[in-house]
Parts: sequence; structure tokens; C-alpha cells
Amino acid sequence: MNRRRLTVFLPALLLGASLLLATRDASAQYYGYGYAPPPPPPTNPYFSFRHRVHGYVGGHLSGLVVAKQLSDYSDGYMGHGGGAGLHGGIRLGPFVALELNWGMTFHNETFHEPGWTVTYLDSLYLMSITADVKVFIPTRGPVEPFFQAGVGFAYLGPNYSSYYGGSGTVFASGPTFDAGGGVEVWLGPWFSLGGRLLYRGFYFGNPNVAGINKLSKNFVNGVGLDLFATFHF
Repeated sequence: MNRRRLTVFLPALLLGASLLLATRDASAQYYGYGYAPPPPPPTNPYFSFRHRVHGYVGGHLSGLVVAKQLSDYSDGYMGHGGGAGLHGGIRLGPFVALELNWGMTFHNETFHEPGWTVTYLDSLYLMSITADVKVFIPTRGPVEPFFQAGVGFAYLGPNYSSYYGGSGTVFASGPTFDAGGGVEVWLGPWFSLGGRLLYRGFYFGNPNVAGINKLSKNFVNGVGLDLFATFHF
């Protein structure tokens, strides 16, 4: 009697165990327990493709409002001006970029002392090369603000003249610095537009112009406005 029952229930028991194991395997495959590959490591959704390490180049239109000139001449010698320039750099990640800037602006000469009848310079050019550090505030949107500061070297010379008694095309040069900030608007992963407002200072040496005495102090400062376009690669 027991042998007959064992003969009847043993196949049913084996069938039930097989179904249970099959159901467990299917459940394990569905939920990924030991069968599916591990999920990818989590990423920070705050940073996008533009925050990658990459290089960039571009150009900018510039204006310089001369605020104050510390010189031996009461009104200084350099007026407001405008021009253009080029820039390029490396973005090191979401927060920092290193950038080189070259620019040239053209200015009216404002040197007029009482009793002088000869205009030595009709127009001046100001050329500067600076190495800057830019610190970004990363955002999810297309508009990204930044701060910028840098140091470099600047040259001052005649653009054209009615009389120029110096030698060469540069009659003053010296160190320069800038500090300020701006915004960059991304129109895609490869192109951006923007603007920046910078305080700029120039320490020039004595001008090499006949008839102009050597200056005991020669510092020019002002506010520069740049509108730029940049290509990223």
C-alpha cells in the first residue's frame, strides 16, 4: 500500500519541485539577481556635455571707457576707445578654465597743455596680451555666469600722427591686469555667445615722444566691455 502511494506521489512531487525552481529562476532573471549585468555607476545629472574637459577659440568686440589717469598731465592723455580681439583656452571641467586673450583698441589722444600749439599724436592704439583664470558657476540651463581675473603685458603707440618725434611704433609699454565677470549663453554643445565687464589697469613706462617730458607716474585704468563668440571642440 505504501509502495503504491509512493509510486503515485513521487512523480507529482518531482514535478512540483521543478516548477518551483523554474519560477524562482524566472523571477531572479526578471529582477536581475545574479543574472543581469550590474547597473552602470550613477552619474551627476547636474553637469552636461559642455562641462567636459575641452578646448575653445573665439573672437570679441571690445570697448574701453577710461575712468582715471594718474599722470603728470591734469587731463591725462588717452581718451575712450574700442576695437576687437581673439581668445582661446582650455576648460578643465565644470568650474575652471584657463584662457589667453589678445586685444587691440584705438583711442583719441587728449594731451592738451595750455600754450601748446602742436598736436603730437592724433590717435593711439592700445594692445594687450593677458593670461586669465575663469571660474564658472555651472547651471543646468544655457546661461552660465563666470568670474575672471588675469595679468599680462600691454603696448601703447601711435595709430597715425600729424607729428611724431619718437622712434618706432611703440612709445610706452608695461604690465596690465583685469578682473570682473560675465555670462556665457550656450546655443549648442559647440557654440556660445556672451559678454563680460572687466576692470582694467595699465602701468606704462615713460613715453618716447619728442617734446613730452618723462612722467613721474603713468597709470591708466578703466572699464572694458567685451561681446564674444566662442567655438568649442
